[in-house]
Parts: sequence; C-alpha cells; structure tokens
Amino acid sequence: MLSNNDILKKIRVALSLRTEEVIHILSLVDFHITKGALGDLYRHEDHPNYQEAGDQILRRFLDGLVIYKRGQQEAKAGETVIDLRNQTVQSNATKPAVPPTKKPPATGKLTYQPKPQAAKPSQSASGQFKSNYKKPK
Repeated sequence: MLSNNDILKKIRVALSLRTEEVIHILSLVDFHITKGALGDLYRHEDHPNYQEAGDQILRRFLDGLVIYKRGQQEAKAGETVIDLRNQTVQSNATKPAVPPTKKPPATGKLTYQPKPQAAKPSQSASGQFKSNYKKPK
C-alpha cells in the first residue's frame, strides 16, 4: 500500500513540480512548510531524518493543487463555495443583477425560395403506379 509520502512523491514527479512550486501550492491553502521539512518528507524510509507525511499534509496539498491548476472559482447563482484558506462558507443564492442579454438582430435579410417540384409518377386507372419494368417471358 502506498504511504502519503509515496503519493506526494509520485504526484510531484508526474506533474514535474519543483520544491518551490510544492511550497507555493501548500501556501495557497495557508499551510506553510520549509524546504527542509519538505525534503524530509521525500527522503527514503531508512534515512534518520525521514518524516511521515500525515493525512493533513496530503489533504492540504491536494486542495492546493486544485487551486493551482484550476484557479480560485467564483460562485455561480445558487451555489455554495467553501473557501479552503480560511474555512468560510459563502452562499450566492440570489439571482444575478444583470439580466441576460438577447441576441443581436440579424444584419442580412433572409428570403424564402421554394424548392422546385419534382415530377410525380403517373397512376393507372387501377390506382397502381405505372412501371417501365417488363416481366421476362
């Protein structure tokens, strides 16, 4: 089973993140860590300075990574947004103040041109269609 340290290492390598970028990602969610402490998380388990990454570090890193990749999202009408930096809930349940805009009128005049009528097949007295097909003898 992968440890939190292994997950952090694999995400860092997969996204080609430098140490400064990882520190910046964690700072987006108000989690501050030094280069040395971050280096201790990346060390091998047998190293004397190895530190176990807790669930909080991994959770904060993933939350910060979402903000780093997508940007801070604005609330749409009727949505609730939780600000991860200071754990506040913002509700935007009111309708937008600006009414939706209508399409601009078309600039060119459209004209209707009927399709040409196709010739209809003629009918015989019995009500069936005439055919040019002759039965072989």
